[in-house]
Amino acid sequence: MKKASLVLFSILLLGCEALNTENKKANSEDKIVKEDEEVKSLYTVDSFMKSVEENLEAKSETLISNIKELHKYTIYSKVELLDFVAFVDDPSEFDLSITMFSMDRQANEVFNEGKGSTIFAGSLGMIENVRYTHLLGNQTDDFWDFYEKNEEELNLAEKQAFATWVAGCWKKADGQAITLPAYFSLHNDYESFDLKKNQWVTDDEKWSN
Repeated sequence: MKKASLVLFSILLLGCEALNTENKKANSEDKIVKEDEEVKSLYTVDSFMKSVEENLEAKSETLISNIKELHKYTIYSKVELLDFVAFVDDPSEFDLSITMFSMDRQANEVFNEGKGSTIFAGSLGMIENVRYTHLLGNQTDDFWDFYEKNEEELNLAEKQAFATWVAGCWKKADGQAITLPAYFSLHNDYESFDLKKNQWVTDDEKWSN
């Protein structure tokens, strides 16, 4: 009787071990599937842009604070507009920096010309090295295949996301209180976002107003 009980117990124990092994295998497979889904979730324009917007928003306080500093300056009288220019040196790094330039209507940068330290003209770094998306460590060629196939749409969406972000920070920093016209653009782009009117304008419109 005792021997039969021992045999039954051994059978039950082996069954439990097999079940645990199957559960571990299933959990491991579920984890792999979940990781694959996380990677593939960036392989749509909407989900990629959500990542961009979230990463930009995380840097808003820094940009707002730096724009607020402009209220402390007396801007040189020959400055006719403020031009916030975004530089993306290496698009594959998804890294953005913004510099503000004081300009005249002939698209020339205006400098201080020795008018005293209390009079501002020139350029100011607004924010540097903003990583506007972060790729997962196991993303490889699949992501770049997706990006290249959708590059035109993604570039336009990124451009709009940058402009919307800067415009939002400009508003929160009370940028409208600055009397000069102000624009945001990507370096070497053909149009700019008017921060006062919240609309895109061509270079001709920007420099001729």
